[in-house]
Amino acid sequence: MRTRCVELGARYCHGVDQADQATFLSVWHADGEYVIGRRAGRFRGHAELASALDFVRAAYVSTHHWTTNQVVTRTGTGSATGVSDSFAVCVDHDDRPTLVAATYDDEYRLVGEEWKIWRRIVRRWLVSDGIEVALRHPASVQARP
Repeated sequence: MRTRCVELGARYCHGVDQADQATFLSVWHADGEYVIGRRAGRFRGHAELASALDFVRAAYVSTHHWTTNQVVTRTGTGSATGVSDSFAVCVDHDDRPTLVAATYDDEYRLVGEEWKIWRRIVRRWLVSDGIEVALRHPASVQARP
């Protein structure tokens, strides 16, 4: 159960960072709720959750999340809670990175044999202003013969 819930957190990050709606939606319960701290940042059910990536992209051109310190606790036969910390580098529309640190408070539900996020509340505790640095993308690493 713990491993499956941790996997949901990783797939969530990949879905958001790659703007991959199928991966993002795959982690959510059909009635899932995603709360990002503001009234406009509240999404419930797959129809609304599908628009959450647009909400993120309205603020940032790209995001790169890392989730850590995940603790998962079973609360019933088909339910669990989790808490984890997240750090993200988010690039704004002026090509400036912004640092974001948050805590994710999660509730999970078992659907058939799969665990899903039923509710995720994002408690941001640090959001920096855009940082004036030149973003350099390293050259691709080529496979060695």
